[in-house]
Amino acid sequence: MTYQRSRPRLPFYAYSPFNKKGGRLPQDVIKTRNQILDLWAEMASYDVIAEKLDIAISTVVDCIARARQNGDPRTDRPFKHKKIQRAELRRRRILQLAADGYAASEIAKRLTVSKRLVQIRLKEGTNG
Repeated sequence: MTYQRSRPRLPFYAYSPFNKKGGRLPQDVIKTRNQILDLWAEMASYDVIAEKLDIAISTVVDCIARARQNGDPRTDRPFKHKKIQRAELRRRRILQLAADGYAASEIAKRLTVSKRLVQIRLKEGTNG
């Protein structure tokens, strides 16, 4: 028994949004790219972004490289050590959550850090 297709198979380029009228990307692609860049701006690494969005690491790398070429400011990172950048980001988040009225234990749960670390950072914030 032979199987007949109801319609002919299209070549791969026929599915590209750039070959369709308007040449725009689908909304889900735009949303994913923005999520990648937002996570990158929050100092997440390639593998963390890929895991959170359930996409390939190469997709994340390509998206960030494309955004760099287009001059997106979310791709800029200061030339500091990654651990220092994460610690500074954590400090800012702790102070922001404290300003929003959260208790130290609630902040620790949200950021998955120890309660004592939150207390130390809050004390630093009031002294400095």
